[in-house]
Amino acid sequence: MFETELGHVENYLKIQKRRFPQRLRVEYDIKAKEFRIPALALQPIVENAVKYGVEKSLDLTTIQIRSEETNDAYIVSVRDDGPGFDINEQPNDERPHIGIASAKSRLANMVGGSLKIESEKGVGTTVTIIIPKNTEVNGN
Repeated sequence: MFETELGHVENYLKIQKRRFPQRLRVEYDIKAKEFRIPALALQPIVENAVKYGVEKSLDLTTIQIRSEETNDAYIVSVRDDGPGFDINEQPNDERPHIGIASAKSRLANMVGGSLKIESEKGVGTTVTIIIPKNTEVNGN
């Protein structure tokens, strides 16, 4: 359930706020909680917001987590106002980048969901999860 995943994310962000008391602000706008989302679909997105938003900047970074329900879907977004990046560039740090790919795969396979990443250098990054209402979670 989304509410459970959100609880894990809130605990993670409490720890990160202790690490970065002057550099991390978190805002929640949760309008929908009672829906299914694959386990660990939200966490790696928030972790990336901290890693590539907060850790890469000395300025205050705000992470906004929102959820809403439309007629057809549940929508969850994670936005940060960190440094952003060019989504067409491949990272050149020689590390595996499997968190988002794994979340994207779980969303597609388990709930027919999708994940969209939008980012602009100097502006920030928004990751949007869309979970259609007409599917069921398998294994969650």
